[in-house]
Amino acid sequence: MKLKTLRQYILASVIIGFVTAFSGATNAQNVFISDTDQDLTIKSVAIVPTVDNVSGIYAKPVEDELKQLLNDDKQWSLSNYPPELSTIRSTNLDERPQDVKTILKTAKADAALSSRIIKGPRGLSMTLTLFVGREGLPLLQENIADFKGFDTAQVRAEIRKLFENIKYRMPFRATILSRRGQQVTINLGSNYGLKPESRVSVVQIIKINRHPKLHFMVSTEREVLGRVKLFKVEPHLSFGYIEMEKDPGVIAVGSKILPDEFVKYSVPVTTPSGKVMQDLSTRPDKDVAFGDDPQEWLPERPPQFGRVDLLAGFSSYTQNATLRTAGSVSGSQNLAPNILVRGEMWINPQWYIGALLRQAVFQIDNELQGSSPSSLNMALSQYSINTGYNFLLSNDFFGPKIQLGAGYINTDFTIDDSTPTAFTKMKYGGLILTLAGQFPLTDELPIDLGAKFDFYVNESLSENIRSGDSSSSTINSFSFFVDYRLRTRFKIRGEILLEQFSTDFDGAGDRTDPANSTSHKLTTVMGGIQYLF
Repeated sequence: MKLKTLRQYILASVIIGFVTAFSGATNAQNVFISDTDQDLTIKSVAIVPTVDNVSGIYAKPVEDELKQLLNDDKQWSLSNYPPELSTIRSTNLDERPQDVKTILKTAKADAALSSRIIKGPRGLSMTLTLFVGREGLPLLQENIADFKGFDTAQVRAEIRKLFENIKYRMPFRATILSRRGQQVTINLGSNYGLKPESRVSVVQIIKINRHPKLHFMVSTEREVLGRVKLFKVEPHLSFGYIEMEKDPGVIAVGSKILPDEFVKYSVPVTTPSGKVMQDLSTRPDKDVAFGDDPQEWLPERPPQFGRVDLLAGFSSYTQNATLRTAGSVSGSQNLAPNILVRGEMWINPQWYIGALLRQAVFQIDNELQGSSPSSLNMALSQYSINTGYNFLLSNDFFGPKIQLGAGYINTDFTIDDSTPTAFTKMKYGGLILTLAGQFPLTDELPIDLGAKFDFYVNESLSENIRSGDSSSSTINSFSFFVDYRLRTRFKIRGEILLEQFSTDFDGAGDRTDPANSTSHKLTTVMGGIQYLF
């Protein structure tokens, strides 16, 4: 009888084992993990060499702090950065996905962290970016602007905050480390606030919704796979059993965990009958809250594409010519009206294309002895086109910056003919290199101060009547401006332009009385409006 019972027990055990194995194989077939969910599975992280603009004073301490954080982290581990990729640094890495792919592949890492520190006139700007996935795109970015501390210990503390913020913004909190039957192990514990009897949701990330231009994660689409109830919680580990799951075996190793976090609302306003008032406009005190003509308020979008300046003002103009026979001749106008239109298109926060058009019409006296007419009409026409690069000194595009540019400019001085010739029509042109800077005055005052210097390369001159057989020209041009931020898209600008065009001549030329030299000097004061769009 005992032998028969033993045989029955063995047979039952074999059947149960076969059923369990078959069930496990069936469950395994039900497990499906999306590509997006797999991309977000992070076990190892590589630290991209940190960059700063102060010769590495902050880069090394920040990089060491990030490595220490990953060494202490219970979910992510540090992956060594390949020495052969030392030329790939954190500068503009979010615009170079191919470099990110190379880093992840060579370092055999699931993610990469890049950081940069910029010291500007208003403090330090720090940026920390997490790159995840096969596309090499940034997932999350945290930054701090105008940080007033300069001590390395303070900088390390701020980087720790940025790192913690990035981890908190991840679309999940933990993962399943193991599963045995209904029992699972989770790499999150009491350090997050979990305790026995807590319940957590198991989810799968289906899709990442990204910013159309910057590619950072805006939101995610998730599928709930099931729920786990915890029965044992340690500081960094928790143990629980599956209460429910969408399909048998769908909760597996690597599944993402979200603690049950619900949206909390304030106590609603109700009617005497207990009905919740959904529309505030039906409340008895609506006039106090909304006024007579309520309008929906929407924040004004910041400018993204470029700007246009429309300025008007007056020039103090003087032209001097030294003739070989008649000597020095000059003409001037203290109030020469000017109109200037200038535009700038932003290709991206760094690169731009600009153009300028300027006109002035006025009269000067003809002081050449025996020459007529005695008063000459004169016109100034100037146009230019250029391109350049913005060196941003903070993370704010409208903050302090330095511009380097290059382009072509043409300045045409047109004047009436006189007999004998006093002044000729002159057209100056040439390539220019531009250095400009713009800096906010203080954090409290919406005023920017700036300056611009134009360096002419290979100046050229053409005349309707040649003053000499050959000529050599020198052009100096610089300006100072003040911007007052009236609104998000409008600024009031005041500008002072200082310009001088000088030319020396050799040979007889075509004039009856050849010239040795000539010069144009302008001091222009202008004001107007700047529109940003």
